[in-house]
Amino acid sequence: MKALFWVFVAIGCVYLFYTGAMSVWSYLEITGVVDEVVAERASSRGERSERVSRVREDIVKKVAASGINVDERAISIADEGRTLDVSVRWNWPVIVYQGRELVAIPLKHERTFEFPERR
Repeated sequence: MKALFWVFVAIGCVYLFYTGAMSVWSYLEITGVVDEVVAERASSRGERSERVSRVREDIVKKVAASGINVDERAISIADEGRTLDVSVRWNWPVIVYQGRELVAIPLKHERTFEFPERR
């Protein structure tokens, strides 16, 4: 009986390590996607509203392609002239039962990008 208990403890520790590692991977993936999209799209010329919508759409597409479940409403982008504020919020599931997340790790990536003034 004692051995069975320690087997379950070991399995729990391995699962917690796996979940932590995967949440770190998702954070790094989101960070990379945001940096890549802003570098590609935000510096291009055009209307401010078009720039925000292009960046937002590309982030939504690339995050979905990476397999991370992020709600579109959890991605906010604000264009403040010389700066672009990007915020992405998502949950990494720890315990899922019958398709519902019972326990999840809330994660958030916020970054402000500065651009040279247009002439």
